[in-house]
Amino acid sequence: MSQPQHFDIIIVGAGMTGASLALALSQTPSAKPLKIALIEAAELNFGQHPGFDGRAIALSAGSLRWFQQQGLWSNMAPYGCAIEHIHVSDRGHCGWTSMQADEYHLDALGQVIELEHAGRELHQQLAQRQGISLFCPARVKHIEQQQQQVLLELDDQQCLSGSLLIGADGADSLVGQKIGNQQQHDFAKYALIANVQADQDPAGRAFERFTEQGPLALLPMSEQRWSVVWSLEAEQAKRLQSADEQVFLSELQQAFGYRAGRFIAVGKRAAYPLVLRYYPRLFAHRMLLIGNAAHSLHPIAGQGFNLALRDVAALAPLLLQQWQQGLDLGAHSLLDAYQQLRQDDIQRTIAMTAGLASVFASSDKSSVIPRNLGLMAMQLCPSFKLLLAKQSLGLFSR
Repeated sequence: MSQPQHFDIIIVGAGMTGASLALALSQTPSAKPLKIALIEAAELNFGQHPGFDGRAIALSAGSLRWFQQQGLWSNMAPYGCAIEHIHVSDRGHCGWTSMQADEYHLDALGQVIELEHAGRELHQQLAQRQGISLFCPARVKHIEQQQQQVLLELDDQQCLSGSLLIGADGADSLVGQKIGNQQQHDFAKYALIANVQADQDPAGRAFERFTEQGPLALLPMSEQRWSVVWSLEAEQAKRLQSADEQVFLSELQQAFGYRAGRFIAVGKRAAYPLVLRYYPRLFAHRMLLIGNAAHSLHPIAGQGFNLALRDVAALAPLLLQQWQQGLDLGAHSLLDAYQQLRQDDIQRTIAMTAGLASVFASSDKSSVIPRNLGLMAMQLCPSFKLLLAKQSLGLFSR
C-alpha cells in the first residue's frame, strides 16, 4: 500500500446524505477547515446517477428548515413544489384524514424536489467549499481499522487515511458490512416508482392512499406531474413496470381514483423490493453509519431521506465541536454520544413506517375496521393526529 493521503474525515457515498454532511462540516467557524474526503463510486451524471436520477423526494418541513439554515435551499427552491395539503385515505372504505400547513403554522408541510436538480445544486456548492476532496468515480477496495486511524485503499490504487470513516453509501453499505449485525425484514412487496402527468395541476396537494395491494402515494410536481410510489406484489410491479403506457395509466387510475384528475402520460418506471434494513449499533472503532446505510425504510410516509437528514443535523454539530476543541474525531465517546442522540428517533421512525406498512398493506378483513377507525380518530382528534405529525414533519425530534 502506497503512502496514504490523510484526511480528518472520510465519507463514503456522495449522494444526498453524504453531500449534505460534507457541506455541513465545511461550515466550521475556525480558521482551519476540516479536511474531508468524499468518495463516490458512480460518475456524477445527474439524471442517470442512481442517487440523483429523475425520481423525486419529499422534504419534510424540518428538512426544509435545515437546508434553509445551511444556506442551501435558495438555489434548490426554483425546482421545488410545495406540499400544502396531505390527504390520507383507505380505498373503498370511509376512513380518511388530512393535514394542512396552516394547522401547524407552516407555509408548507414540505417540498418535493427531483433528485437530479437537488444533487446538481449540492455538488455545485461542494465544488466551492474549502477542504473537501471528491474522489469520483472511485470504489473502496479495502478498509483497515488501526488504533489511531482508518486506512482505505481505492480501486484506482489510491490510499487514504482518516480519523473517522462515515458510511453514507446506501442500503448495501460496504462500511456497514465491516460494522456487522444488520437486521432485515422483507415486506414481500415491490415499490413501483414513476412520474405521471395529469390533466389537473396538483395545486400543493399530496396523497397517501391505502389499497389492497399496499400504499399508493402521489406527490406534487411541476408541469401537472405527480411522483408516484406504488407498493405492489412483485409480479404485479414487474408487469406494470414494462406494461404499455395506457395499460399502466388505466390500472393506476383504477387504483387511485380521480382526486388528482385523469392520468394522461407516464415517464420512466422503476421497481425495487421493499426491505427494511437497519443496524442497531451505528458504529464500530473509528467507523459510523448514517442515512440509508444505517436504516433503509419502507417508503410509506416518505421518511427515508428526512430521517437521514436528521442524522446529518445531529452529527455535524458534534463533530464540529470536537474539532474546535482539538479532540479526536473518531473517539469512542463521540460515536457513543451520537448513538444515544439518534437511537430514539430512528427506532420511532422504523416502528411508525413498518407499522403503517403492515396495517395498511394487509388485505385481511379483520384489519379494515381498526385502521379506518384510526384514520377517523386522527381526523376528529387533532391531538391524536399531532403525534403522527410530529414524527413525519421532523420538526421536533433529532
